[in-house]
Amino acid sequence: GINAEYGEVDAHFHVWELDRFSYPWPNSDVTAIFKTITFPDLTAALGSAGVQNAVFVQCLNDSPAEAKWVLESGHPAIKGVVAGVNLLDHVTLEQQLDELCQYDKFVGVRHILDMEQEHDWVIGDKVIEGLRRVAARGKTFDFLARPHHLAHVSTLARAIPELKIVIDHIAKPLLSKSLSVCDDWKANMLSAASCPNVYCKISGLVTEVDPESHSTPWTLQTFQDHVTVVMEGFGAERCMIGSDWPVLRLTGANYKSVNELHKTLISGMSKEDQVKITGDNAARFYGLKINSN
Repeated sequence: GINAEYGEVDAHFHVWELDRFSYPWPNSDVTAIFKTITFPDLTAALGSAGVQNAVFVQCLNDSPAEAKWVLESGHPAIKGVVAGVNLLDHVTLEQQLDELCQYDKFVGVRHILDMEQEHDWVIGDKVIEGLRRVAARGKTFDFLARPHHLAHVSTLARAIPELKIVIDHIAKPLLSKSLSVCDDWKANMLSAASCPNVYCKISGLVTEVDPESHSTPWTLQTFQDHVTVVMEGFGAERCMIGSDWPVLRLTGANYKSVNELHKTLISGMSKEDQVKITGDNAARFYGLKINSN
């Protein structure tokens, strides 16, 4: 196999226990995943593709309890946890960070921006101050963008150059509308990429092809043009792959098939670059503690 420094890292997965927390999503609109999907399921999914390292990403805003549940699971594959914290109330935030920083595997924060009505919530003064405090702890920010948020990435990255930011799911381009690359998405993506502290996850692609009914089939070509833009902008040093399991199940796909899709999308690159994108970049971005082989 590829001689990786850290081995493969899945930079983006979720688990949820519907009886434990109250989730706005998944809900009854997404019956395929509206059930408890937790650590034994994760073991099986990762095992299907031989992946041994993964990063949990929050489903609940302002919920250190969710992060602690995962941090305390002791699951051997979980090398990093990205938490939901309160970015607006800085007294609360500092308390949350104090608590979470006691865990080695707490690596960063995320906020589901769709829960906020203002498109520019993420570049408000209070959020920027909150994220400065996150950066001061050496933690990262997952920027869950849709195309209408993407212009804000470079604004945020320049406001807090010490904050490492990763764009989730290549900012969810509207693949259901067109497979050709939208000029605005491309310009904003390249503007984000021009900031050295911004990275991008090649993840969450398959669920954007037909987000309403998930019945449209996809091929490599469905994603190639968008991924090419991401690669040109961020280069092999600042891209990483993530499964977005178990959300990928909405399409009828399984973990292994999506893992193979992502690897095939980058298969034209040098072996060395493939190693970076499939593991090393995520390990370095998040500061994961992985025993190198």
